[in-house]
This record gives sequence, structure tokens and C-alpha cells, in this order.
Amino acid sequence: MDCDVAIVGCGPVGALLANLLGRRGVSVRVLEKQPQPYPLPRAIHFDGEAMRAFQNAGLAEQVVHHTHVGKGMLFQDETGRTLIDWSRDQVPGPMGWYESYRFHQPGLEAELVRGLDRFPQLTLTRGIAVETVAQDTDGATLALSDGSQVRAKFVVGCDGAQSTVRNGLDMGWTDLGFQERWLVVDVHLTRPRPDLGDYSIQHCHADYPATYVRGTQDRRRWEIRLTPNDPETPDDAQVWAKLSRWITPEDAHLERSAVYIFRSGVATQWQAGRVLLAGDAAHQMPPFMGQGMCAGVRDAANLAWKLALAVERDAPDLLTSYQGERDANVRQFIDLSMALGRLINQTDPEKLPKGQMKSIWPDLGPGLGPRDGVGGTLVPQGRSADGRLADDTAFPGFHILVRVDLPGATLPVIQDASGWLDERGLAGVVVRPDGYALAGFASADDLADAMEHVP
Repeated sequence: MDCDVAIVGCGPVGALLANLLGRRGVSVRVLEKQPQPYPLPRAIHFDGEAMRAFQNAGLAEQVVHHTHVGKGMLFQDETGRTLIDWSRDQVPGPMGWYESYRFHQPGLEAELVRGLDRFPQLTLTRGIAVETVAQDTDGATLALSDGSQVRAKFVVGCDGAQSTVRNGLDMGWTDLGFQERWLVVDVHLTRPRPDLGDYSIQHCHADYPATYVRGTQDRRRWEIRLTPNDPETPDDAQVWAKLSRWITPEDAHLERSAVYIFRSGVATQWQAGRVLLAGDAAHQMPPFMGQGMCAGVRDAANLAWKLALAVERDAPDLLTSYQGERDANVRQFIDLSMALGRLINQTDPEKLPKGQMKSIWPDLGPGLGPRDGVGGTLVPQGRSADGRLADDTAFPGFHILVRVDLPGATLPVIQDASGWLDERGLAGVVVRPDGYALAGFASADDLADAMEHVP
């Protein structure tokens, strides 16, 4: 074997997965067909759960330099009246990090790629495409565009919406029924425009819905739905005409403009033998929740520790829980993203939801451990007695969150200061490396039963 795991694609998801595997001692070959990193912004938001994954990659301090803490999202009608308020707390939340971050993707990717240099067993190859994937009972073979091959125990396709890995193995695709053409414009402000504000704003309009996003530093973004009468590729003058509702060329200069088809869908198969999919290769959603990249980050967090165990034990069956757990979780984000997309075409307050929106934390689907209202739920990240975040104390394995004394435990023990266990009437919960509950227990005497679910 050339490596334990071959990762196809070195965007944020592939690079994060490689770092998570590298910290666990897994040998990895990352293959990226583009000779250079993409220099312009694409994704612009991630949440506290994603930041927790960057923490587990050992890169939180580096990543946070490329972020701005988000204030939240407002839905406004044509007069500027706020219809829905989705404000985010401006203090760290249950994940141990802020609820919402705006970020600059080239900066994030650069930190993730630099992180790979920490691990001598990791290799990144750029400018060579994967052409085919074949596999047998022992591993998979990637044929590359330069005529060479890479042999790996497992392969993960993180190669985007047009995934060569997914298409080459006929893993299928389910269209979930959302397709709209939008213009995405990134600008740099050249003079202060505090009136634009720090909130993301969904401008509700039946004919001309749009989204404003406050980025890092002087970066600002607009996403504007196009009509059938709009050109396929608007020129700069047409772009500025679209932006004239908010800014003019005297306020900013264009960094980029691009037309995207916002879609929703999931792969029919996320796993075929020793080959798996993650990120946009496995799912796509419209951007109205800012959860597209976050979903891929969750894939990497779910997959990394399972892959490490599968490599260590030569046990591919440890990966069979991946699709069931992640598919159900991501579909809830996709459903809400599509619903929000339809809302911004709606201006009738009577047809809009009332009250303040809250973040959702969907449970995992069927997989490891019970699904009893505790197993598969996302657990807050506490702190150990020495002040360290729980995941840092426990890495790379499981830990136990408790509110009772637990002498003799074989895993790191963290006291729950959040009230999460109190709310559920539990003495404690065994927490997986990705932050989700494996199994809860009602008393210290029941810990052994919960531990039986640890793979």
C-alpha cells in the first residue's frame, strides 16, 4: 500500500480530513487536480460546531485569524422592516466557540494546507487528476492523469459537486428539488459604509430577492437571484446595476462576480466498499443558512476517527455507520435551507414564521449506539478541571461528561457545567470524538452498559 487513506480533493473538507487523520497517525495521500489553490472567496460562513472540528485538527488559533464573529441574520421586506430576527449570541456558545463566524476561504484553506506539514506521513500532490478508481477486498487503486497509480486501504472523494469518484463508481444522486440561478458578487469597500451593518440580511422580494453578507475586514458579498431575462454572464456594468440598490463603484471595487445554480441533492450511496464521499461530493444545498461547507466539515469529523480505527484494526465494517448518521443530519439542514430560500420570495408577514429563529442541531441518523433521545445528539463541549476544552483533554478518543462522581472511569471525565445532563435527567454521557453522544447513563452504576457501545 502507498498509504492508509487517499483523499481526492484538497478543498476545506479534504484538507480538514487529512489533518484530523494526520493527528491520529494515519498515513494519507491528498490528490488535488488544481495546480494552485483557488485565490478567491467562495464559502463565507461556518458555525461553532465547525470551529470545534478545526480545534480537533489542532488549528483553531490559526483559523480564527481569518474570521469575524457574525451577529446573525435578518429577514427584511422592501421597506427595511425586519420580518424575522435570527440574531446570534456574541459570547461563546455550547460548542465552546461562537455560534457564527464569517471567514475568508483562501485564508482558511492556506492554514489547513500548512497544517499538513506537521505530519511526515502526509503527502499533498497538486496538478494531477484522478481518472479512475478501482477496488478489491484489500484496498483501492487510483489511476492518475500522469500515468501513475496510488494504492490505498481507503479512498475518500472530497472532489466537489461533479465528483469523479462518485460518478466513476456510479454511486448515484438524488435531486431534492431546488434549482435557481443566482449572481454572487464579492467586493472590497474603498470607503466606510457602516450603514450596511454587520448582520447578514435576506432581502425578501417576490421578484428580486437578494442576500447581503458582511465578510471579514472590508469584504462584503451580495447574492442576487437572476431572472430568465438576465444575461448568462453579466458584465461589470450589469453587475453594478444589480448592486445599485446598496452601493456604487465609488464605494467599492469588484473582487469577483459569478453566476451559480443553487441546487439541493444528496448522493444515493456515500460508501461503495472502501470508497467514501464527503462534502459537496455527497450533498449540496442552497446557501441561505450558510451550512454548505459546515455539512462537509461534519462529514470529516464523523469520518476521521472511524477511518483511523478501521485502519488500525483492518476493520472496514467500522465505516458502515457513516452514511446513515450523516445523511439524516444533512437532510435537515437541506430542508431548512430550501425553506429559507422560498421565504425570501415571500413578503406577506402573515405567511412568515413568527418569533426569533434559533440555530438547529439535528441528531445523527441510525448508527453507533442507541437512538433514544440521547445517543446521536450533539453534546456541549465542557472544560476539564485545568481549564482546557474537553476535546483537547480527550483527543483523539472518547470522553465522559458527568454531573456525579465517577471513580475508576477508564476515559477522561469532564464535569458538566452547562446543565445539559440535568435537562435530560442523566448522570452522564459517553461522548464520541466528533462531539456527539454515544450513550447516556442514569447513574454511575449504569456506566458499564453505556461503555459497551464504544467500538
